[in-house]
Amino acid sequence: MSVPALSDADLVLDAGIGPDHGMTDRAVLVDAQPVFPRSGEIHYSRIPRADWSRVLHAAAAGGLTHVATYVLWNHHEPVRGQADFCDGRDLRAFLEHARDAGLGIVLRIGPYAHAEARYGGLPDWLVDGGTAVRTDDPAYLDEVRRWYRRIAVETEGIDLFAVQVDNELYDRPEHLATLRAIAEEVGICAPFWVATGWGGAQLPPTLVPTYGGYADSFWVEASDVRDDRSLSNFEITPRRDDDSIGADHRGDARGAADRVRDRFPYLTCELGAGMVSAYHRRPAVSARDVEALAMAKLASGSSWQGYYMYADGRNPRRGLQEQHALGEPNDFIEIGYDFGAAVTVDGAVREAWARLRRQHALLASWGCELADMPVTFPASRPTRDDTALRWSVRSDGNRGFVFVVNHQAHTAMPDHASVVFDIELPDGAARFPVVDIPGGAVFAWPFGWTLGAACIRTLTAQPVTETTWRQAPLLVVAATDGIDVMLDVEDAEVRGKVALRFGDVYELVRDGSVTSRVLVVEPDTALALSVDRGRLVHTSGAVHGGWVVSHDATEVWCLQDEGWMHAGAVRAERRAATVRPLREAAAPPAPRAAPNGRASIPADWAGAAAVRVSLGEVPDAGALVLEWHGDLARAWAGDRLVSDAVWNGRPWRIPAADLVGLEELRLEILPYGAGGHIHIIAGRPDAARIERAAWQVPGRLRLP
Repeated sequence: MSVPALSDADLVLDAGIGPDHGMTDRAVLVDAQPVFPRSGEIHYSRIPRADWSRVLHAAAAGGLTHVATYVLWNHHEPVRGQADFCDGRDLRAFLEHARDAGLGIVLRIGPYAHAEARYGGLPDWLVDGGTAVRTDDPAYLDEVRRWYRRIAVETEGIDLFAVQVDNELYDRPEHLATLRAIAEEVGICAPFWVATGWGGAQLPPTLVPTYGGYADSFWVEASDVRDDRSLSNFEITPRRDDDSIGADHRGDARGAADRVRDRFPYLTCELGAGMVSAYHRRPAVSARDVEALAMAKLASGSSWQGYYMYADGRNPRRGLQEQHALGEPNDFIEIGYDFGAAVTVDGAVREAWARLRRQHALLASWGCELADMPVTFPASRPTRDDTALRWSVRSDGNRGFVFVVNHQAHTAMPDHASVVFDIELPDGAARFPVVDIPGGAVFAWPFGWTLGAACIRTLTAQPVTETTWRQAPLLVVAATDGIDVMLDVEDAEVRGKVALRFGDVYELVRDGSVTSRVLVVEPDTALALSVDRGRLVHTSGAVHGGWVVSHDATEVWCLQDEGWMHAGAVRAERRAATVRPLREAAAPPAPRAAPNGRASIPADWAGAAAVRVSLGEVPDAGALVLEWHGDLARAWAGDRLVSDAVWNGRPWRIPAADLVGLEELRLEILPYGAGGHIHIIAGRPDAARIERAAWQVPGRLRLP
């Protein structure tokens, strides 16, 4: 593969970008320098206010630079003229929490959001009022202007990195331009204005397109074992569009052209860090799926990694989710918005968080350079139906990374024997050693990078981070499963390894002195590494601002000059809640279906099992975690629906913040029926019961 040299004539864009910010056809610029944003969707009105800080700090610890959030209109103004920005809907307070966590802000102001919300987040009174929503109808624009004014008041004085107006609007560029103009007119300001570009969207020149991709989806039919269109997101390809996202609302746009691909950098806003369940179809997205999809986008040229959802949620009240009764294509439970995301609704972290953090650590160290590197694809690019090796190179002509994604959801990818990456550069070549690449391998290997006074020609391991140790640069790399670590260095010799608790250190020596070191760790060890204030920390918890927070007990180690020092242990709390069965489940309800043929949520709960859970002392943080079986479940405090869940194989989490002041819950669990068209990838439940209930309370440790 030959990598082209860069030209000084690279296109610089002006899409209304603010002072000190800019954009080339490859990268976002801040102060005239490329940056590599990492944003994650976290919906403040879907998370208890008491958990905002924990969730945001977990996001920052996971390597995000920005938080993205929708302002869901129907969450705030169910009655016209009575907008509520208090308590869990206090937008300003949430943004201040994000700023305190060191996160920039991407505000998605709608008015239409989708987000599996009732009418896409538009209030009932607006939809039912006779105006032509999502158009330049003057009556609609008057309401939008009034709503935007209120958002402007709430965000006054808070720096916004980017703003998105509306969402998934494909054929009304003039309306999107009008929305931006109104937002700026009332005082909403940001350097970048973006819009979702998938589905072949027609956008005005004043908005920058952003893209997405999911490993699987709820919006296809229950008869589909997998969403074949989503599998394109595991390809390494110049095509940015996704044929699947929102297809249930917009119709089939299969093969739609990337209308503006060459004018703008490749920016993403909705890379699936999980997937929510509709009633008729309940995907199971693994952490390795999330890791591979994100890496495929890096390999395809992305210079902004944006995730949806990065944190789970729950709705603040009933009647806010998409539902068949409104003529919408999918049926959702009322309260729960469990995406199986990187972070839970109460701030616990999942495996996907750790796998993404490993990529984000790479981007924190080398992302500014990578963002400005064009991508070069091999002459033959495999598709989802082809199991040939998927790879690419991003390089500035002297240094870069070779990317491989040999993983695809629902697919057993083969091993590839005797692979050689031979990359032609203007001043020579980077030739990697012969390797056998196993099925499931996902990695980025560096070439041409300077480390101290040495240059790494090639390295068959993925960089995690670079820090300083023993007064010299320390490169931390993660081995790739099944492949030996081979290091080719110029201007230095590699001295024999020194074994440490969490890996082996190789010294790079020049003129008799150590110029730098390389710490090689196993892949799973790399998932537990963080950098805090320039120091390497090993723990399964989230490390941010000198604190380790974990919902599970974990030991904490810090790398000192003398080696790994035990810094203590996080003492998370687990204690059982008392479960008392009240009634066995009877026959499941008769199946229901919408006019589109998709299964609808049962309305008859007469046959549900009933269980009482005694809560004991409700903690200040954490969640009640219920391991259960059944089709659907609801938790009641008197006549208030506190929480609900749809069976998809994941535990049911109820934030402690939603249980304050309660002594017990009454649970209803519907058995799964044999009828209806429902696809549950984790397998159908065979009972209606609670297996166990326990409090999971996080612990904290201050680093020395």
